[in-house]
Amino acid sequence: MTAPSVRLFAAAEPPDAFREDAARIGAAASALGIRGVRPVRAENAHLTLKFLGEVGADRIADVLAAMRLAAARAAPFRLRTGQLGAFPNADAPRVLWLGVDGDLAALRRLRDDLEDAFAAIGFPRDRRAFSPHVTAARLRARPSPADAKRLMSAAAAVRPTPIEFAVERLNLMRSDRRPGGSVYARLGEAALGRG
Repeated sequence: MTAPSVRLFAAAEPPDAFREDAARIGAAASALGIRGVRPVRAENAHLTLKFLGEVGADRIADVLAAMRLAAARAAPFRLRTGQLGAFPNADAPRVLWLGVDGDLAALRRLRDDLEDAFAAIGFPRDRRAFSPHVTAARLRARPSPADAKRLMSAAAAVRPTPIEFAVERLNLMRSDRRPGGSVYARLGEAALGRG
């Protein structure tokens, strides 16, 4: 019998003020009344470093061990509030996000170490370029060019608080899809620099 699966990802958790700023950007976009805009709640805002997808529940211990191995190799580092952005771009946004700045070289090394650790236990490497961000809102459909401009203007009008914060641990998160949006639960954590 196959073990039940869970959706997992490894993430860093920004401080509450940063998460609230991302949620304010999402709320501003949602307030325009454009159909299909789903803002992210502050408690769900996170900086994903590796999305693992559906994983057998019997593999959680191995996944957590790999995450801890990668985290142990990295010293804590500092990030700060970055720029507003959109995927795939501002002319056709499907995701609005608040970026991070600061010691991005350390963040990328940590992400690369996670890729190596997870590849060693059978997870495919992510081939997309790493663009560190905290999601503020998702759009179910591509907006019209006029609505895209309105969305980006509303999001840009929210002035995030300049925040600097330390990344000192990673969380292994479970994502459960629900009708009202995903619900996340922390399954374990890994302190940076404990190697």
